[in-house]
Amino acid sequence: MVLASMTGFGRARGRLSDRFGATVVARSVNHKYLDVQVRTNLREEAPELEALVRSEVSDRFQRGRVVIQLNLERTDFSSTKVSVNDGALRSAFEQFAEIELPTGDEPKVELRDVLAIPGLVTVVAEETLLDNEEAEALRAVAAEAIEAALEMRVAEGENLVRQIRDELGSIVDFLDWFEPQMPEIRRLIFERLSERVGVLLGSDHGVEPERVIQEAAMMADRADVAEEVVRLRAHLATFCEKLETGGAVGRTLDFLCQEIHRELNTLGSKCREPGVTDRLVEAKAAGERVREQVQNLE
Repeated sequence: MVLASMTGFGRARGRLSDRFGATVVARSVNHKYLDVQVRTNLREEAPELEALVRSEVSDRFQRGRVVIQLNLERTDFSSTKVSVNDGALRSAFEQFAEIELPTGDEPKVELRDVLAIPGLVTVVAEETLLDNEEAEALRAVAAEAIEAALEMRVAEGENLVRQIRDELGSIVDFLDWFEPQMPEIRRLIFERLSERVGVLLGSDHGVEPERVIQEAAMMADRADVAEEVVRLRAHLATFCEKLETGGAVGRTLDFLCQEIHRELNTLGSKCREPGVTDRLVEAKAAGERVREQVQNLE
């Protein structure tokens, strides 16, 4: 299964029958769940059309806010009825004719001026109801637009995955550099803590050197980051496995990003040795970029 972005766009247009044509535009952006909104150019509500389009979206997308704009175009106007209010039309002309202008000229009133008066002409179109064949044709047009949006989401997802792998590689490079340094870092931490404990206790307290060493060893053990490194590598391995598996794993990857960020923070709070901090900041920045990119994965 491929990994897809939640950003996509697709458009399709087709002929449904001798009566109707249709244009469908599909737009999708990132969202925590699947949120489908169907909009039409119809004055009346058309729940059956909305349900038809929603089913096509649900079959292809699992996450994201998807907005479908459905425009039905009537190509046969034979059923459209035009009703003219004869009495009101005559009355309007008569009233205009009785108007006296200051110059004494008669008002020049054209038919188009009178027809602009609301209520004189009523146009009633046939109710927009699709038969089974038209509905299936509309489903095909909607599916084409949604498929185009899906193709864009997949292409965008491939780009995101490449960027994510590069950023994960930066974190792995940091761990590959850091792990061989850990014995030396532990030794430096122990020596520094031994000196600090000795200064705090002072020579006048009569504390045995073995006690100083014991206290420093306990503090150095609490500063050890071996467990954080092991967990961090495990999270990275799981992350890469999910990328290979594909599918709708965006929420899982977002959770793993939080865990990776937590381990890097803990490692940074425990280990503040010169030379480590700068590399650790770069690794944390790479983790933040991964999290931003994961936000748009399905």
